[in-house]
Amino acid sequence: MKIKSTYLMENGEVENPELMAYTISKLGSFEWNRTTMYNPNNIYDRPAGFYFRFHDKNEVYSQLETCINSFLGKLQWCINASNNTRHKNYIVEPMIVYEAKLSDEYSMSYNLESILGCSYVTVCEQAIEDNPLLCKHIEEWFDVRSKRPYFPTK
Repeated sequence: MKIKSTYLMENGEVENPELMAYTISKLGSFEWNRTTMYNPNNIYDRPAGFYFRFHDKNEVYSQLETCINSFLGKLQWCINASNNTRHKNYIVEPMIVYEAKLSDEYSMSYNLESILGCSYVTVCEQAIEDNPLLCKHIEEWFDVRSKRPYFPTK
């Protein structure tokens, strides 16, 4: 059975792990992205986060930042440029995860579970719960609910 590409799906067909990729792809064509926000077979593997890069869409990043900063979910969310990549990749992730990644401990161990301690499980669960609401917020902010995703370009 052939699986339908996320880019060819309708809003209601997209599963939660791919929903952010589907939503943000309505704003422009990805040069690169990690389609799933989290591992649906092990939601505690890493906290949900969407990693991507547009082709020549610098103004969209700042608009997306304003949009994400205004979202009121269980967690506070942010968008930031990764310091750990050769290219300027962006990450949509919970603010608590972003702040943990800035710590000296993370730069030595890359162990978010250790840094976040007893809140790690809750952060993983709440990030997944927030995802559809954050995606809806983005679609409404940019008025793209009925828009089709842009296909990735090379």
